Amino acid sequence: MPQLFNKDGLPVKNNPKAIQDELVRGTGFVIAEKVSAFIQNASLHEKHVVISIDNGTEPPTENKFIIGRLKEALDLFQQQL
Repeated sequence: MPQLFNKDGLPVKNNPKAIQDELVRGTGFVIAEKVSAFIQNASLHEKHVVISIDNGTEPPTENKFIIGRLKEALDLFQQQL
């Protein structure tokens, strides 16, 4: 099971509820070895969830989701772990 950390270096449990809580109510960052998720303010009232994937051979890719599609973003994050 991969280790997950928040922006402060504290561990985050590897389950969708804990990851969602850390993104929305915590530091806004969840980091694993090859994938990370974070909240990005697009404007004053609009937020995005960004999933950054680095497989080590190609340049990192970023997938942006509006906050309303948080479940899809979390599914992609879990698939990449």
